[in-house]
Amino acid sequence: MDVVVNQIHKLSTQSDNDLKALKDFLRHEQDNLKHRAAQIEEVLQLLDPAQHTLGIAFLLAALFSSDQRSVLRDQKVTFTYVGNFLRLADERQARAAAVPMAAVCRSYAQMAVDGAPPSALRALRPLRSAVEKLRPDPETLTSVHAEYLRVCLKAKAYHLGAQLLTQPIFDTTLSHSSFAQLTAQSFLCYFYYGALIRIGLKQYVQALQLLLVVLTCPASCLSAIQADAFKKYVLVSLKVHGDLQPLPVYASHIVQRYAKNQGYVLELVDAFKLGDSAGFTRISQEKASLIQADNNMGLVKQVEESMRRHKLHTLTKTYLTLSLGEIAKELGLEASHVPDVEELLFDMVSGGEIHARIDQVTGNVSFEEDDEQDMDVGMATKMQEKLHDILELAQRIAAFEQEVVSSEAYIRKTAALEGERSPAPSALAGGPSPLLLSKSGTVRLSGPEGDGMDM
Repeated sequence: MDVVVNQIHKLSTQSDNDLKALKDFLRHEQDNLKHRAAQIEEVLQLLDPAQHTLGIAFLLAALFSSDQRSVLRDQKVTFTYVGNFLRLADERQARAAAVPMAAVCRSYAQMAVDGAPPSALRALRPLRSAVEKLRPDPETLTSVHAEYLRVCLKAKAYHLGAQLLTQPIFDTTLSHSSFAQLTAQSFLCYFYYGALIRIGLKQYVQALQLLLVVLTCPASCLSAIQADAFKKYVLVSLKVHGDLQPLPVYASHIVQRYAKNQGYVLELVDAFKLGDSAGFTRISQEKASLIQADNNMGLVKQVEESMRRHKLHTLTKTYLTLSLGEIAKELGLEASHVPDVEELLFDMVSGGEIHARIDQVTGNVSFEEDDEQDMDVGMATKMQEKLHDILELAQRIAAFEQEVVSSEAYIRKTAALEGERSPAPSALAGGPSPLLLSKSGTVRLSGPEGDGMDM
């Protein structure tokens, strides 16, 4: 280990060549480091987190890849050390050691999840620091993003996770050869965990958008993450829209097939559509073990509560006036629950969900139409901001499309596919050259099966 320490001290400089030499050396020594993992904790005390970030990252990765139970002397001490290391790590060296750094963050997050609740809270700041240091720019997704959101969920710090989710993602580390490559699991987990955070904050519309990213990701086989995401997508869709929103046509046929054969969630959908509160409750009780295994019991109860709101909203489109007793009967409640109906009406009116007036003398409820047809200044400003975002996004898509269709790999693969599908045109036919990039070729890239070039 003396040779390793000497090399780390010698090559931890500002020179790219020295860092590359140190990285190659530690890669070559990785197996030896794993066999001598018991000595790593002592070696770490001889190194500075800021000056020797690259070397410490490789040593910690070797330590965590060994049998931790027999190697780590005190997991609390190690947990504290890694947290301090992630906060103080040099950004330049951390990016040079992106692969071991990602492994360290993954193990650190697992220690936070497995530990006591305060451990998760303590891990949030170091992991957020690691995210900012390892991403090449704020718009690029890394594997550490998902680990950070996972610990946010454990700590129930949904507001901190939401801060990261507000940053739009337009790229992944797959396109950056110098960074740790993002796996399909990390990609799906980021959006899945993000959806859970939005659900925890009761931001259901945003949760649906994130779940759709998971469900429309190209797939040749069904992921367990996608299976769980579909169940939550169904329940959130019921809560937001009062119905199951169909999956987009570009969703993988694997996911589409799974969506047709899913168990209890589709039974709950049928009961919800019929407004059968008793049936909904019966199904949730009969399938309680499955629902709890999926951690969906809380969401199912929220959907059951929202059933009355959706049913009451439907009544506003059918009737002009109803008594509180008649509304209670339509909602499947007894006459003794009229105060509950009145409370529900007050809540929906104050929230702007419906427009109604209650006559306290007669107990009648008059449903009204929304007369606010004029757009106020705030709404106009908000619409202008949305239009600006849409135009900016359209420009980004056009730039990405141009980059793809002009790349050598795309042209070569498109030419090969066109040559296989159609015979070479004769001189008399005057057909178009197979090298031309057609619009259909561009659209094919975003197809549900991902049969275009590998991006």
